[in-house]
Amino acid sequence: MNLKQLALLNAVATPGPWHIRRMDDDLCCGALAVATTPDGDDNAPLSDGQLHGVLAATLIQHRDYVVPTDGRSRENAELIAAMRNALPELLRLARLGAEAELAKTALPPSPAKAGAQH
Repeated sequence: MNLKQLALLNAVATPGPWHIRRMDDDLCCGALAVATTPDGDDNAPLSDGQLHGVLAATLIQHRDYVVPTDGRSRENAELIAAMRNALPELLRLARLGAEAELAKTALPPSPAKAGAQH
């Protein structure tokens, strides 16, 4: 994936910040998700996506709908949210680096370097 593709993904995805949500219901069927709203004491039903802003789930325990094989649901959710929140700044820095590299290759050799070659 290149910088333009990442910038496009950033532009069309749900804006940040993204948060980790730990949800539970009356039957102790929990979920760990990435959401647009932070954890709260609302105990919203897992099916009420509008209320708690879930974007992606890394664990849904009810009948083991979503359970990572390596058990790293919390770590995966943290990475997803952190990368989304960091992406605008990472893209900015990558563009600056690409521009600096382009400027280096576009400049003619300095007189000091040109004289040293003879």
